[in-house]
Amino acid sequence: MISNVVLACLLAGGLAAPAAPAEDSFLSALVAEALSANPDLKVAEQLARAARQRPAQVSARPDPWLGLGYTNEGWSPSLGRLTDTNLALVAGQTLPWPGKLRLRGEIAARDADEVSQQVARARLSVAGSVRRAYYGLLEARAIEALTHEQADVWRQIEGVARARYSVGQGNQQDVLRTQVELTRVGQVLAEQAAEAAVRVAEINRLLARAAETPLETTAILAPVEPAAGLDAELARLVALSPERAAAVIALERARLAVLLAKKEARPDFGVQAGYMNRAGFDPLWQGGVSVTLPLNRTRRASAVAEAEALLAAAQARLSAVELQLTLRTQERLAQLEAARKIAALYGEGIVPQDRMSVEAAVASYETGRVPFVTVLEALTTLYGDRVTLVRLVAGESRLRTRIEEASLEATSDLPASAGSAGMGGGTAGAATSGSMGSMSR
Repeated sequence: MISNVVLACLLAGGLAAPAAPAEDSFLSALVAEALSANPDLKVAEQLARAARQRPAQVSARPDPWLGLGYTNEGWSPSLGRLTDTNLALVAGQTLPWPGKLRLRGEIAARDADEVSQQVARARLSVAGSVRRAYYGLLEARAIEALTHEQADVWRQIEGVARARYSVGQGNQQDVLRTQVELTRVGQVLAEQAAEAAVRVAEINRLLARAAETPLETTAILAPVEPAAGLDAELARLVALSPERAAAVIALERARLAVLLAKKEARPDFGVQAGYMNRAGFDPLWQGGVSVTLPLNRTRRASAVAEAEALLAAAQARLSAVELQLTLRTQERLAQLEAARKIAALYGEGIVPQDRMSVEAAVASYETGRVPFVTVLEALTTLYGDRVTLVRLVAGESRLRTRIEEASLEATSDLPASAGSAGMGGGTAGAATSGSMGSMSR
């Protein structure tokens, strides 16, 4: 009887994959390896290392200078014969106004701190990319496993249809329809194999591994834990966000720049000393002090006004970053909550209802009240909705990863098409295609 063929399908669990910890040891190891080997991250780290060398350079005094001069009386060399002829050695040192060098060093230090935040962003992005690619790999493998299960069911149903047709209880159309569905399964298997290969290649690139390195894991997808409230998440993400930290650093740098611009109106000094040798005559020595004359007040006032405008911009930037972070956090929490609700609808309502629909279709077919195609369509819808459930669970994990990245960029991970995916019921290929219920990565 055909009811025996679909029994395994009806006994399958609500989720396409059993529950498991969202973060497994294999994924943790992948993330750790990426953070130590990723070439893009190494570039950011070396740029930060270079920036940290700048404060010591700009806060140092200018190098002293040394000059050698010869003064001659008359046309012929006369050192030692004439008193006004001498060989002089002169040294000097420029002394900026007190506080200028310190401020320049502190400003350069703030610049280095900003560059260091780029390293923090790169680390979050690399870790997030590894996790998203990993969840994409688990999703592809879960769908592939479901598709193999569906293929086994189609083969068994094809055998039943052939047997019924051979004894005159069925018709050839039933056999041909099962063969069509079995052929369509091959398309999905090819799509998911390609998707898994792409995700493996992506992970290997992030880890700076050889492209053909395999990734063998027994981990399975699982629903993520519910997110904390907006206030709790924001409090954590504000401390985590490299963009906000960079904005705070930029604000402090702008304040220092205003102080420096005001000090630039103060003069710098120079000191010098010299020794003049006159051979057989008494030597001469000299000392002197010089001072710059900051007479161009328009230029100084313009520099202060520029620094104050940049300070106001830095204050506005910090507010903008905080508002943007709040928006993105609200956006992602809303998307995650939507994904969780939709997944619950599928796991607790739609998929169990699909099973009842299959059971009713089988019972009605065996009593001759519905055609064979009704059974096929009920099975197709069941598997399509189970695939959608897998995609939703994977989408939850990717959304959680987006939240942990604390980026200011917009995300579009809300499974807007999941609600209609797999619901058509009329075409098996549509219900199990690779694009069904897809969520952006």
